[in-house]
Amino acid sequence: MKSWTFTTYTVAAFACSGLAVALLIINAATNNTLLGVLLPIAVLALVAGGILSVRARLLRYRERDITKR
Repeated sequence: MKSWTFTTYTVAAFACSGLAVALLIINAATNNTLLGVLLPIAVLALVAGGILSVRARLLRYRERDITKR
């Protein structure tokens, strides 16, 4: 299995954040009728996006570290 690159982590983080925003828009459009379902999923998507974003940033720092060369 190939390890993820910086770009892969970044795109995955953006997709998770976009999913969370889409779920919140759907929730607003349905007048909070699905609040109990959509809100926890949106929060989990935001957390996953944040974790992936931090992982991407750490990977980028590791790739740019010139002291390891």
